[in-house]
Order: sequence, then C-alpha cells, then structure tokens
Amino acid sequence: MTDDDAVLFAVDGPVARATLNRAEAMNSLSPAVLTGLADAVGAAVAARCSVLVVRGARGTLSAGADLKYLRSCLDSPGRLREYITSIGAVFDAIEAAPIVSVCVVDGYAVAGGCELLLACDIPIASTAARIGDRHLEYGLLPGAGGSVRLPRAIPRALAALLCYTADLIDGDTAYRYGLVSAAVPPGELDGYVERVVSRLARHSLPAVQAMKHLLRGGAVKPAGSALADEREVLLRHLGSATAAEGLAAFAERRPPDFGGLRDPALARPAEPGGPAI
Repeated sequence: MTDDDAVLFAVDGPVARATLNRAEAMNSLSPAVLTGLADAVGAAVAARCSVLVVRGARGTLSAGADLKYLRSCLDSPGRLREYITSIGAVFDAIEAAPIVSVCVVDGYAVAGGCELLLACDIPIASTAARIGDRHLEYGLLPGAGGSVRLPRAIPRALAALLCYTADLIDGDTAYRYGLVSAAVPPGELDGYVERVVSRLARHSLPAVQAMKHLLRGGAVKPAGSALADEREVLLRHLGSATAAEGLAAFAERRPPDFGGLRDPALARPAEPGGPAI
C-alpha cells in the first residue's frame, strides 16, 4: 500500500465516502492517513456533497494515533507538535464541514478512533463494536477532542467513567449512553447505514448546511443567542429556492425535487470556528 492508498475516497452524486485503509495497523492515524482524510473532507465539500461516510477497512474505524510514529517524534518537539496538531485539525475540519458526516464502526473505535467518532454528526455502530477512550491504559491523554467532546456528547458521569477506567464498551452500551446514533446487529449494519445515507441524500444541500449550522450553534451558544440565530436563519431560508420547492411540493402533494438546487442567497461568512453556509 502506498501513501496515496491510505484513505480510499469516492463520490457518488451527493454522497462521498472515505475509508481509512490501514487495516494491517488497525487503521491507526499515520501522517498519510491524516493527509488522506483531510483531502477527502476538502474534496467532498468541493464536490458539493451533502453526506460524507467515514469508516475503516475491515470494520475497525481506528485504533487511534500511530504509536510507532509517535515514538519516533518524541525527540523532536516540532515534529511531535505537528503530528498531534494535525490529528485535531482533521477532526475539527470534519466537525465544521458544511456536510453531514456519518461514521460507521463495525469493530474498534479506540482512543483517537473514538475522538474521530465524536467529531462526526451521525455515528452508527455494530452491536459488537468496541468503543472507548483508551488513553489512560498506556499512560497517555487525549489530544484531539476526547476530553472536550465526550462529556458534551454523553452525561459527564459516564464520560468520566470511560476516560478514567479506559474500559471499552460495546455498541449496545454506546447507544444507551447516547454516544452513537444507532446500534445495529453486525449482519444488518451495512444495510442500515445505506438506508440512512439514502435518506440524508434526498435533502437539499443548502438546507442541510443551514441545519448543521443551527445544531452546532445550539449546542454551544447561550440559549437566547441560539434562538435568535435560528429565527434569522429561517427567515433568510424562506426566501430560497429550496424553501420555494418544498412549499410547492407540499401544496401539490408531490415529493420535492431538490436536485441541483444551489441557493447563493443562503451563503454567508462562517462564524469563527463554524462552517460557511
């Protein structure tokens, strides 16, 4: 396998797919994988896709950082900082991208793999998956969002349990905790994912982008500010081609046809740390 094959990428209409392709190393996050994943996110956005499916070859999403590479950086503070920063930067890009990210976990999502899961919008796991923040097991710490996103995704007490014990949980438990959106028997996982992706792909891209903006803002902004933002985004959206088509379809009792719609009136500068919509 060459560095160019570290992440497999394909686009099919509104759906982009990025597959971490280091199965022999449990899809650990080598520099080549990080570059490939960053390129995939950029290419998906440039192609105006509305869905990005992220998964790992042979089931495992990722076992986290490439510890062999990490050890080789310990005597070079600059390389070490660059490597750790690059992991967080890729995950931040996935979280902020104006696209719905669907993360699929059939096997392991551990340490940095769990942090990748947390950066995605809709994580879907097999009931047999093994998920957890494993850093303390080897005396390490999260550096790509685990200590921030995990206690925001699930109750703080459960996040603390996962971080301090370094235990792994299965997909069913992850679903009960609220860490994943769905837990599906292994044999049904791919079919379920494709049904979700197909449903997502039906939506208007500008509306999807606006919804992601609202959900992200609602999670971090004061309630009053988020509510005001929601109202203003809706008012602007009601003047768009997307809204016109949706309302016409409702009146005519037919499915809406959002294919090819691009609503430049919705475009606006990104907030600091937020996506452009």
